[in-house]
Amino acid sequence: MIPYHKTTGIIIKVRSYGEGNKHLTVYTRGFGKIHAVAKGASKIKSRFGSTIELFTETKLFLYKQQNKDLYLLTQTEIETHFKNISKNVKKYTYASAVSDFINTFVPFGEKSRSLYELFFNTLSKINSEENESRIFSMFMVKFLTQTGFKIALNLCASCGNGLVQNRRMAVSPKHGGVVCEDCSNGISTVEVYNNTLKLMDLMQRKNFDSLTNLKIEDNSHMEIEKIVEHFLEYNFELKLKSLKVMESIRNYGG
Repeated sequence: MIPYHKTTGIIIKVRSYGEGNKHLTVYTRGFGKIHAVAKGASKIKSRFGSTIELFTETKLFLYKQQNKDLYLLTQTEIETHFKNISKNVKKYTYASAVSDFINTFVPFGEKSRSLYELFFNTLSKINSEENESRIFSMFMVKFLTQTGFKIALNLCASCGNGLVQNRRMAVSPKHGGVVCEDCSNGISTVEVYNNTLKLMDLMQRKNFDSLTNLKIEDNSHMEIEKIVEHFLEYNFELKLKSLKVMESIRNYGG
């Protein structure tokens, strides 16, 4: 196995590592999520500079250490710098939340070109557009779909029968989607407006660019976050702090 590799990746976590080094978590196009060490990166005259800043897409030259899940970063080149994210607190917060999904729920070493493109396109739109909450809602729905937890919206996820289109509908994390009135009895569900489910169905079927003019009311944003939060908690038994941060932003008029 050749120990030297080249790929492109987005920096999702940076911390100090030993004397003068930095430990990076990177979501890469070629190898999925990896750990890498940038030796001397904390020093003033480091050759890495801004290439390993958070949310930067960087071309990475790596050395794979034998019998270790740790890569050594030997050289870097900036591919894409999302400069508005680094300068704007709101954009930075949303980018952090998106990164939190990747860092928390995507296993190490599992490559997915489509998930990489979703991550990159989401950061790109947060960087260049103003409606960050709409972008975040679209990302959450697409993230569930691409990680194998696509929410069933058109038939009862429990019995498979057609759904009566009521004003309010019940979504069951246990069954993986919307459930009919009979199947919703006695189980834990999230109740949301039917219009929210129609928006989610559109988000599942359409790509990002075709949803540019999609309008999402505040209550739908909150309901989408609530559904995603319950699905992730049920399937991974984990809670994301970033969703609480999003709630705080809304409460303060962000």
